[in-house]
Amino acid sequence: MMPRTMTLLALGLMLSASACGVKSTTTDVSPGLTRNPTCENAIELYDARSDVPSSYYELAWIEVEGNSVWTTDNQMRDKMKKRAAEVGANGLIANPVAENKVGVNVIGEAVGAHTATARASGLAVWMPSADARTRLACGK
Repeated sequence: MMPRTMTLLALGLMLSASACGVKSTTTDVSPGLTRNPTCENAIELYDARSDVPSSYYELAWIEVEGNSVWTTDNQMRDKMKKRAAEVGANGLIANPVAENKVGVNVIGEAVGAHTATARASGLAVWMPSADARTRLACGK
């Protein structure tokens, strides 16, 4: 009986995780500046403002959230890159993914508390000097 219970529990967790993807919100920080969408391949990631190699315009603040048991850091970054491309960015100053401790995540999800949350945020930017690179990366 015990193995069946564990199998059902694991199946339930997998089904709940498949229903939960990476959620995101995008906040326009320069309403007067509109750009045509770019593509995810054009988005260069930077760890800090000082790492951006040239002058830039701030386009949008992007926040993503996902279940840290089932969502990887790369999935979180990919979602941020997708949102950055949608607002016309060619760069993203990304903050590290923050999440609860692993033990809290697994136990919380097992009992249905939904405590396993990972969050990340970043600033989508457009660098005029990188337009040629952006066109090449996006095939435009």
